[in-house]
Amino acid sequence: MTANTCGADDHRRFVHQLSGRVRSRYHAEYAGWLRQSAWNQRDFGRTPEMIVRAESVEDVVETVSFASRHQHAISVRAGGHSYGGCFLRNNSILLDISALNELEVNPAASSVRIGPGVTARELSAALMKHGLAFPTGHGGNVALSGFLLGGGMGINATAWGGMSVFNIDALDLITADGQLRHASRDENPDLFWAARGAGPAAFFIVVRFYLKCHPLPGAIANHVYQLPYAELGPLLEIIEGRTWDPRLQIMMALTPPQANQPHNITLNTLAFTDTPEESARLQREFIQQLPGSAITPLLENPHGSFEEIYQQGEGMLIARRFRSDNIITNAIHQVKQVLDTLLPQQPSPNGITLIVWRGEQHFPDAAYSVTGRFFVSTYLQWNDAGSDEQHRRWLHKLYDQLEPFACGCYINEFDLEARSGQLRRCYAPDNWQRLNQLRQDYDPHGVFVDIQLLQRES
Repeated sequence: MTANTCGADDHRRFVHQLSGRVRSRYHAEYAGWLRQSAWNQRDFGRTPEMIVRAESVEDVVETVSFASRHQHAISVRAGGHSYGGCFLRNNSILLDISALNELEVNPAASSVRIGPGVTARELSAALMKHGLAFPTGHGGNVALSGFLLGGGMGINATAWGGMSVFNIDALDLITADGQLRHASRDENPDLFWAARGAGPAAFFIVVRFYLKCHPLPGAIANHVYQLPYAELGPLLEIIEGRTWDPRLQIMMALTPPQANQPHNITLNTLAFTDTPEESARLQREFIQQLPGSAITPLLENPHGSFEEIYQQGEGMLIARRFRSDNIITNAIHQVKQVLDTLLPQQPSPNGITLIVWRGEQHFPDAAYSVTGRFFVSTYLQWNDAGSDEQHRRWLHKLYDQLEPFACGCYINEFDLEARSGQLRRCYAPDNWQRLNQLRQDYDPHGVFVDIQLLQRES
């Protein structure tokens, strides 16, 4: 969509019709609003024409209608946790929906209705009072909207739907024509299909999620171990050697070698069951496969919690500037060979590469459609703005070399700044084609920004 500046009277009428607030790029408070919009403190160099902080669904409808009339493309922010700041787009309206944070639990139906601004921590705390749980992300302060729309590799998600997005029963969303629509398997099924995985490629705004919940596990056993990096190959062979219970989450964190320090792996295993005995059994069945002499226990907590998992995840992020990329793969040993070579060259000493066991996956028909036994994702973090380019180049080099071994990628942590033109890698080919056709059908005039063009602005 070609930007077309509206008249002063049009702008004033729009602002006065909202219960929320608006700041144009010429307003004294705009720069502060722009800085506050992104959790990642890198300067993305992309400036929306205006920022709208919606306070109601009606504000969202009015903003979409205004954008359509005056040819302003819209981007959407719920929590601002995109690694690449993908919601920041030049000459657009940035619509902030973080204040839409209603939360209503239906214990009898084991379900919950939430607004897009509700965070993982808020949802888990509300559900826990009713003995319920949901596979939120591992960051407690991350809003559920973007996490869910991109698929959601959540806590215990392998056992609870495979991906968190498959726990969405229905949604209320606003399309490019300004219409509020309900989408489910039976009502507007094309929109329901697209919402379960479209992520930042969405051509609508979800203002309400209806989620299926699960019984809160009676026992969460959270174990953390340290192993020499030399054990990574054997560890991966053990993981691939059998089918593990989906209630056991296995993650390995790799950091670059440090001067005068041994090169180690941090292994985190989480078991979600009804009893401490059962969780202990799942942990024991896995860990006894490893050579005891190579393992150093760092944490063995039989009474873990969602809050402990949130704090663990948040504790890993200690800098102010971030960049990420990932693949989903079945060729983990070839991936390891690339990591063996490039991890020692990593410019960020605090950067982390995660390897997460995903198991065999079979998903329902939805936009989210990439499967693979391992998720491999790198999170670089640093503080010095002068080293931004160094980190960009290294991450790009690493994932260029990993691309031949990929089944696909996870859009929520894909390097959209460098690879938005490769967005198809985040979907099965037929699903990518269908998603693009639906975008053309529902948003033919480009009211919503096209994420595929982000690379040109970055």
